[in-house]
Amino acid sequence: MASCLLQGAVAHASVVEEFRCLTRLEGKPISLEIHWVGDAKVKWQGGYVLYKGAKQAIPIVLQSSAVTDRPPGRPWAFEDTWVEVIQGKVTGAYKVAHQGARITSFTYTSAKDGKVFYFDEDLEHMAESSCQWS
Repeated sequence: MASCLLQGAVAHASVVEEFRCLTRLEGKPISLEIHWVGDAKVKWQGGYVLYKGAKQAIPIVLQSSAVTDRPPGRPWAFEDTWVEVIQGKVTGAYKVAHQGARITSFTYTSAKDGKVFYFDEDLEHMAESSCQWS
């Protein structure tokens, strides 16, 4: 992807895919998995979000990516904004701050009412290619 979150991910030819499991800890628990897919050869990237218990994924598109820190001798830090698109309309945005393979901050903002939800990376439920929710 634009920000290198996908380095070291599952790769087939020039297609790279990465995913993460995340859980909202305050308020009503919400769990989701986010998948990013990219092909550097054709300069395409996209992805989807799948909420725990949902039967259908929500497509996401990269809106922006910015370098937030360039520490010497360490991976750069980035902030990416992915927008979700349902029936042709942007219904929310996911902001993902990360450095190397670690997510340092993850929020979802609803386009409907501006409500912000904060998530933490959930390593406990990571499996080989998806999240394994109990």
